[in-house]
Amino acid sequence: MNSSYGKILVLMGGWSNEREISLISGKSVFNSLITSGQDVIELDLKRDNISEIKELNPDRVFIVLHGKGGEDGEIQLYLENLGIPYTGSGSESSKICMNKRITKKILLKNNIQTPNFMEISENTKIEDIENLFQYPFVIKPSSEGSSIGVYIAEDRKSCKEAIKENMKISSDIILEEYKSGKEYTVGILDNFALPVIQLIPPGKFYDYEAKYNSNETKYICPSGLDQNTEEEIKKLSIDCFRALNCRGWGRVDLIIDKQNKPWIIELNTVPGMTEHSLVPMAANQKNINFDELVLKILDTSLE
Repeated sequence: MNSSYGKILVLMGGWSNEREISLISGKSVFNSLITSGQDVIELDLKRDNISEIKELNPDRVFIVLHGKGGEDGEIQLYLENLGIPYTGSGSESSKICMNKRITKKILLKNNIQTPNFMEISENTKIEDIENLFQYPFVIKPSSEGSSIGVYIAEDRKSCKEAIKENMKISSDIILEEYKSGKEYTVGILDNFALPVIQLIPPGKFYDYEAKYNSNETKYICPSGLDQNTEEEIKKLSIDCFRALNCRGWGRVDLIIDKQNKPWIIELNTVPGMTEHSLVPMAANQKNINFDELVLKILDTSLE
């Protein structure tokens, strides 16, 4: 046991659309740390109890908050101001990665392949979209996780509907080229890429239902890719992680199209830690069990 961790606070819950998933992930991490014999406490974070973090006076924080408030740099900046070490990326990188629009601009600037996109608002004309993009294309909020609000627009009618539904979630929306191909994900642990996982969802893509509720989603690990392609995907994921100045751990989602070309879709700075989650699955392929993974993530918070 590493006694240098001191008192660990597991932060879970939060106020985003992903609150319920965060609570499940957080409990898994909390129970694991108890199993490992650590000095650990938990906090179901809400907007009105953030001050409890200071009162609890932890030596470090394991962040298991998904979405707004937890992955957008807000809680990271709060902890930085308190001088408390924490797991995962810093406040600035978290803020960037939570915003798909800014993320994509940085990736493109670094010559890292990501599907072309445009920003859209309620004033965007369908004709202008159709002049730039061919159906189908993807419409999604710029700053939501777990595939919340993601639509594949097949025609003008579904495009209008997708924009209307997204406006209920956020005014910051992007439209993205649809890349037909196979979905993959790469867990990152301390600047090391874990084995690639192929995702085969029952529907068109790996949406919220496929992520958390479906028993029909297939996870292929080892991925079935040849060794050269696997290593290429890992390197691309690490390049993405570094370009966005991330640290500790994360997960990169990609699509390999029918021409065998990889495209970065997004980077998650606080991936799920549920029984359906992908980083624990990939770690297991490297003979790192869940309890060991939790401690390895915690190691990355040590100064």
